[in-house]
Amino acid sequence: MRSLKVGLIGCGGFAKGMHIPILKSNPKYTIYAAMDLYEEAAKGVAESTGAAYWTTDVDKLLSDKEIDVVFITTRHDSHAELSVKAANAGKHVMCEKPMALNREECKAIVDAVKKNNIKYTVGYNRGMAPMITKARDLINEELPGKKKMIYHRIQAPFPESHWTHLPEIGGGRFVGEGCHIFDLLCEIVQSPPVTVYASGGTFLNPEKVKIPDSGIITITFADGSVATTLINSAGCPDFPKEATEIYCDGKAIFINDFTKMEYYGFEGHKKTYMEFDKVDKGHAIELDMLADSIINDTESPNGLIKATRAAVISFMVNESIKTGTPVSITKEDYIL
Repeated sequence: MRSLKVGLIGCGGFAKGMHIPILKSNPKYTIYAAMDLYEEAAKGVAESTGAAYWTTDVDKLLSDKEIDVVFITTRHDSHAELSVKAANAGKHVMCEKPMALNREECKAIVDAVKKNNIKYTVGYNRGMAPMITKARDLINEELPGKKKMIYHRIQAPFPESHWTHLPEIGGGRFVGEGCHIFDLLCEIVQSPPVTVYASGGTFLNPEKVKIPDSGIITITFADGSVATTLINSAGCPDFPKEATEIYCDGKAIFINDFTKMEYYGFEGHKKTYMEFDKVDKGHAIELDMLADSIINDTESPNGLIKATRAAVISFMVNESIKTGTPVSITKEDYIL
């Protein structure tokens, strides 16, 4: 079986804690090169993974003909530029969320990916989490065409000093992380979003955080479904971070922190319970599907349309909070 040679762009905590362990455990990938602006970070990852070399020069990595796919895990403001450069260099791209910080950057990525005919995936892994896909499949198989009501909560302390809160670097909480949840809701509903309404503001110290960091967002869909998410940056560390509730035609599903799932009225049972021994948010599944798409020349997971869809919703959330009004969304906003 062919093993894809990976060039890592960004060797920080997330790459080391999530992507690298998955890549090392998947025979479809071989970590070939490590790049970071900080020499010690790149060198350390190269030595720990057995990579052929390390570098602080992204152009050296992108010009290396041995590399098949790059993994971009840098600060958010560099995602678009690096994705475009990688695509223009003929490399397949796995970019962590967010796709970009504005619509113009999204369009630049779409154009570069299409022009160079490479595979592009963004890190919206939650929609591929086993419990989320189980919920989606239960509804699609037993209640096709039925409207759904969904509530998702993501709460945790999010440090005021974190660069995600800087609009020009991180894009803020909704663009920088909320895109995960907006994609998750779209994946469950499986119908085009039509309106986005958000109410919220800055719940952390406004002297340090100059952009809305928390809010309640409601997305309505073309089939009449409604999904709401609460995103709270001033959260409680002792309370579960995430939960998802789904209600559809007299049946219900509850998912707690991607480890415990209860569903009521499905598969001929009054109640069914399942539990994992650890959190599974779909990271390994997404990366395995990306490898298959490159090797077999098939559609990549979380490709351009899904990547742009959640990104555009995140931009509309900030717009809605600012204006206090709902924002309409059409397919033309994200199918570029």
